[in-house]
Amino acid sequence: MIQAEGGPPRRITSDAANHVVPSWSRDGRWIYFASDKTGIWQVWKIPAEGGQSVQVSRQGGFAGFESADGKLFYYAKGLTAPGIWKIPVQGGEETRVLDYPSAGYWGYWGILDKGIYFVNTDAKPHPTIEFFSFATGSTTKVGAFEKQPSRGSAGLGVSPDGRRILYQQTDQEYSNIMLVENFR
Repeated sequence: MIQAEGGPPRRITSDAANHVVPSWSRDGRWIYFASDKTGIWQVWKIPAEGGQSVQVSRQGGFAGFESADGKLFYYAKGLTAPGIWKIPVQGGEETRVLDYPSAGYWGYWGILDKGIYFVNTDAKPHPTIEFFSFATGSTTKVGAFEKQPSRGSAGLGVSPDGRRILYQQTDQEYSNIMLVENFR
């Protein structure tokens, strides 16, 4: 972590596990992150000033965000499980909220106070951006990708006022085959 005013970075976690995809609690007192320190990816939180981390998810978790009121934590489970899940910030049972995004598209959703924007990768002929309303429980199509989104990355961002959406798509993808001779 680094202070907005500048200064040297300060390490927040101290164990040897992988810690990725951080996000802030709404009150700025906690930092959520995914870690594989238990052998599988789970969501944890740690005080922003440092200290002991607390496990949030129990059945797998990866990238997520607190609700606007700070009472719930919404998260995706990562590369292997589809859906968006929620759990009370103070602990409790997890509940599936949506079947989308598909497995591997853990970063293609964003939460606002009224609902969740997400990418439906099963839509044809191209994936669509959709909105799930907390009030009605219904889903509305907002737009469509021109090409396939990139798997395994955080690729969707929603402005705080809900009026703009940023997304990442793969425009070109290629690779080369190389030959190494006299290899020993």
